[in-house]
Amino acid sequence: MQASAASLDQLNSLTQEQFQGCANAAYPKLINNYASDSIDAGTIDIQSNGDISLDNNVLITLNDGQIQASSATYLQNQNVIKDIKNGDIYHSNNYFKFLSGSLAKDSGELELDHGKAYLRDRNLLIDYQSLTGNLGQNLIFKNASLSSCNDVSVGWEIKAESININEETDRGYIEDLSLKVLDRTILKLPYLPFPATTKRLSGFLEPELSLTSDGADLFVPYFWVLSDTSDLTIAPRALKDRGIGFEGNYRYLTKSNSGAVNYLDLLFFPKDKEFKKDHDRDDNERWAFRIKENRSFTNIETSIDWAKSSDSMVLLDLPSSLTNIANQRDHYLTQSVSMSMLVNNLSLSIMREGFQSLNPFITNGYIKKPELNLEYKQYGSSFSYFARANYANFDINNNQHLPFNNHRIHQSGKRFITEIGAETLHGFQYFDVSIDGLFLHKKYNLDDKEINTQSTSIPSIKIKISSLLRSSSIGSFSLLMPEFIYQKTNYKDQSMDPIFDLHQRNLGNFNRLNARYFFGKDRMPDTEFLLARLKWQKRIKNNSAINFQIIKKNELKESQVINSMLDKPIGKDSQIGTHLSFENQTLRAFVKANYSQKRNTLNFGQTGVDIQLPETRLTFSRNFQSNIPLLHTVSEIDYAEFSIERIMHGGYKFIGGISKDLDSKKNLESYFGFGYENCCIAFKIYASDKRLSKYNLLNFKSMQFDDASWDKMISIENKSRINFEFELKGLTGGNKRINQFFSNAFSNL
Repeated sequence: MQASAASLDQLNSLTQEQFQGCANAAYPKLINNYASDSIDAGTIDIQSNGDISLDNNVLITLNDGQIQASSATYLQNQNVIKDIKNGDIYHSNNYFKFLSGSLAKDSGELELDHGKAYLRDRNLLIDYQSLTGNLGQNLIFKNASLSSCNDVSVGWEIKAESININEETDRGYIEDLSLKVLDRTILKLPYLPFPATTKRLSGFLEPELSLTSDGADLFVPYFWVLSDTSDLTIAPRALKDRGIGFEGNYRYLTKSNSGAVNYLDLLFFPKDKEFKKDHDRDDNERWAFRIKENRSFTNIETSIDWAKSSDSMVLLDLPSSLTNIANQRDHYLTQSVSMSMLVNNLSLSIMREGFQSLNPFITNGYIKKPELNLEYKQYGSSFSYFARANYANFDINNNQHLPFNNHRIHQSGKRFITEIGAETLHGFQYFDVSIDGLFLHKKYNLDDKEINTQSTSIPSIKIKISSLLRSSSIGSFSLLMPEFIYQKTNYKDQSMDPIFDLHQRNLGNFNRLNARYFFGKDRMPDTEFLLARLKWQKRIKNNSAINFQIIKKNELKESQVINSMLDKPIGKDSQIGTHLSFENQTLRAFVKANYSQKRNTLNFGQTGVDIQLPETRLTFSRNFQSNIPLLHTVSEIDYAEFSIERIMHGGYKFIGGISKDLDSKKNLESYFGFGYENCCIAFKIYASDKRLSKYNLLNFKSMQFDDASWDKMISIENKSRINFEFELKGLTGGNKRINQFFSNAFSNL
C-alpha cells in the first residue's frame, strides 16, 4: 500500500504518541534539540595532515542531528567523518545504529554496516547488513528486515533483499520480500510500495472486501492529495451481482468556513445487472451525488446542500462506506442553496429549497423557489421587539419514478407571512415576569385562480413567571428553577389555506414550547394552556451531575385547528412529564416520559443507559411514542437498541449490537464482530444486517401515504455484509473510515 488518508484537520505528521502503550526497548528516545556545530571526544588527536582522530565518547553535531560513537576520524578538508565505530546517528526523526561506517557532513552521503534504524514517523525498526544513501534524501537498506513489533512472533516482519526509502517524497518500496505474520510466512512478492510517513500521501489505500447479499463487494481506493487543503479519493468498485462501477469523494477547505470540511460525493454504476432484471429498461445507469459546502465572509454566509440520484432506490441497492450521500433509512435528498446577510440588527436570507424522494411511493413534494426572509431584532434589558417577513413561492416537484399519479399535492402558489412580536421583562426580588406577544398575518396567492383564500391574522400571548435559586457547598453546586407559563393563541379558520410545508414537531414533552408553528407555517393551532415546570440541577465532586425536571400542563381548551386535520378529533388534555438524568465517569443514564392523564396512556418515553468500564462498554436505549397527531394518520414508534464492546485478554475484542422494532417484532439492524489488536497488528471481521423501516429512527420521518405498499417492500428488503479489515501497523496506509453499524440513537439524543 502506498497512501495515507488522514483527515484534513490532521495534516501534520503524527508522532510516537499514536503508539502509546507499545514501548519497545529497541526504540530510542530521539533527541530533538541539537547543540551548535561542535566536535568533542575523550581523546582528540590532530594529525599532521589536518585530520582529527577522535576516541572515547565521540560527539559530532550535524545539520538537524548528531553522531555519537566510540571512535572516528574527521577529515577537515573534505568535511567527512570516516572509520566510525559503534556509532549512533540522530537525524531529524530518524535514528541509525551501526558497527562501522562513514558520513559526509555537507552532502549527507553515508555508508553504514551491520546495524538498526528507527523511523519515528512510522514507528518502524529496520535491521540491515548495509545502508547507503544520503540523509534527508534517500536511504537504501540491503539484506534487511522490517517491523514495528515488540515481538515479531506475535506480530509481523518483512525480510527483504532491499528496502528503499525516499525521505524527500516520504515513500518507500521493498524488493524481493517475504512477509511473516504470527511467525508464519504468508506472502512473497518481488515488489511492495509503502508510505514512509503518516503524512497525507497520494497512492492506493488498503482494499476493502465485503461479502454482501449481492455477492462479493470489492473497493480499491486511490487517494490523491491535491493540496494542503484538498484531496480526492477514487474507488473502483466491483459488486458481483450488479457489475462494475466507481465512487469518488472530493474534500476541501475554504479560508472562510472555520475548518468545516466541504465535500462532493459521487457514486456511478454504468450498468446494474439486477436493476435491468427488475425494471427491463434500456437505461440501466445508476448514479447519485451530493455536494455540501458552507462559506462565510464578513457579513455574508452561503450554503449548498444538493443531492440527486438516478432513481429513488439506488442508495438502498448500492450502500457505500466511502460516500456520504444518504443513509439507507433517509426518505429524501435535500436540494437547497441559500445565502444570508447580517448587518447590525437586520438580517436577510434567500433560499432555493427542494427535495427528491427516496421512497418510490411518495411524491417529491414542493420546491421553494425562492424563499425570502427579512428580520429586524432589537434587544433591551427590559424590552425587546422584532419584525419578520417571509415570502415563499411553491412549485410542484414531480417524482418521475412514481408508479402512479398523486393527486394529493396539486396546488401551487405564493405565501406571504409577516410577524410582529415584543417581549417585556420585569425583575423582582425573588422572581422575574416576562410578557411575550405576537401578531401574525398570512396571505396566499394561488396559481389556481378559482380557489379563493382569505388573509388571516392571528394574535397570541405568553406570560411567564420564573425564578432561579442557587446553592453551593464544598465540592457541589445546585440550581433550582421554578417556572409558570400561561399561553394563548386565538382560533382562526385556516381550513381553506393550502398546506405547503406541514411537518411534525411532536418529539418531546408537550412539543417544543418555544416553537410558534407546531405544524408548519400553513397551520398555526389555537391553544390555551397553563404549564408549571420545576428544574433541579446538581453537580458534585468527581464531575458527577444530576438533572431533574417535572412538567405539568393543563390545556384549557381543545384545538379546533388540529382537530380539523384529524380523522379522529382529540379533546383538551392534562399531561405530566418528567426528565431525569445522571452521569459520572462510568455511568450515563436518563429517563424521559410524557403521560396523558385524560387518555390514561404514556404518549412519549425515552430511556438510555451507557456504562463505561475499563474493559467493557454497554449501551441500551428504548424509544416509545404514540398518538402522534399527523395529517390523517396515527403513528406509533417503539424500538430499542443495545450494543456491547468488550476488550478481552491478549488484545482480543468483541463488538455487537442490535436495533429492534418492538411494534413489528423485527430486527432493524444488527452487527457482531471479533477482532485482535496489539502494538503492531490489527485484524477485524464483522457481520452486519440492515433492514428498512417505515420511519427514520433519527428524525422520525413518517410516510405521507400508501403505508401498506411501503411496508410490503421493506418487509423483504435487507442488506447484509461480512467485512474484513487487516492492518500491519507502520506499514499499511491507515485508511480509517468509520464503520457506522446502525443508527445508535442513544448517542444522538
